[in-house]
Amino acid sequence: MRRLSIALMLFAVAGCSSGPKSEDEQRAEVFMKAEAPGSPSYAADVEQLEAWSGRKITLVGTLEHLNFKHGVIRLASGLKVYLPHFDHFMEGDDWFKYIGQKCWVKGVLHTYTKNIEGYRGPSLELIDFSGP
Repeated sequence: MRRLSIALMLFAVAGCSSGPKSEDEQRAEVFMKAEAPGSPSYAADVEQLEAWSGRKITLVGTLEHLNFKHGVIRLASGLKVYLPHFDHFMEGDDWFKYIGQKCWVKGVLHTYTKNIEGYRGPSLELIDFSGP
């Protein structure tokens, strides 16, 4: 009887564990974490974003572009974070299909001004990108 109860407990525990997550499940999890209040994606202005300066962060927002060369991620607050030389980062991919779409980007945040024509504000040194 004791062996039977142990076997049933092991079977129940094994049934509770889940297998590896699919790519869609992982992406959804990243979107949920990045959209949580207190995350950099909720920053309303550069001063709030300053807390993450120099750190690896993930931002979720709508992808835009500047001069068909640089990417821009517009957060829900309307704050724009620039993705310098996005065209080089996405080389070989038709990245214009992501314009206007909700995307997430991961990289090192810089809140100082870069020398990009038509741009003033924070930027992200890209490590990873994912679109819909």
